[in-house]
Amino acid sequence: MKNKKTTRPFVFFIITLVYTLIITFVDRAPVGAEGTSVGFSCFNTRIRDAIGLNVMWDKITDVFMLIAILVALYFAVMGLLSLIREKSLLKVDKEFYVLAGLYVVIAILYVAFSKIPINYRPFLLPGETELETSFPSTHVLVIGTILSTAVIYFKKKIENKKLLNAIIIFFDLIIVMTVIGRLLSGVHWFTDIVGGILMYLTLTAIYAVVANRVCAKD
Repeated sequence: MKNKKTTRPFVFFIITLVYTLIITFVDRAPVGAEGTSVGFSCFNTRIRDAIGLNVMWDKITDVFMLIAILVALYFAVMGLLSLIREKSLLKVDKEFYVLAGLYVVIAILYVAFSKIPINYRPFLLPGETELETSFPSTHVLVIGTILSTAVIYFKKKIENKKLLNAIIIFFDLIIVMTVIGRLLSGVHWFTDIVGGILMYLTLTAIYAVVANRVCAKD
């Protein structure tokens, strides 16, 4: 079991890398808005044409993004309070450092993929003058990573089972609704959303291994 956990990040990373390469080059055609190209064009256009654009779902998932950011802010504040209380960087819960590193990685990926045009959005949204990049779905990537790693952390720290289960159900529901919402909003190709899922699973697996190793040393 332990070996499976330690190899899981590598397996997810390879799957994500191969997937990204495949959707970048396979069946690529200029079927997007303003003639932009997209991989898996036949499959993606069928999904896009069936769903269309729904701005309401785009706004709903923005609320989910805000919730995830607030959760990350909670950990930042808890880490800061721990530092003030302990008056030593060495005495702060090491898992806060792991979370901080994770959030830096998320921020880097968020900015990087906003500049890398693997895919552009299927539609030009109301009020926009130019298309945004859409691979991966950064909503799925950010929300999935922050909330799933928060669950891992809370499982170690919260002894009240009812409270813990309520948090898990709430966070899992938000992740699922984010995936569904980004699909129904029409602001991503289907393969963008799958890419976001694979990336958040990869980051979560990495966090789980690193956090366990850090805790084992304490």
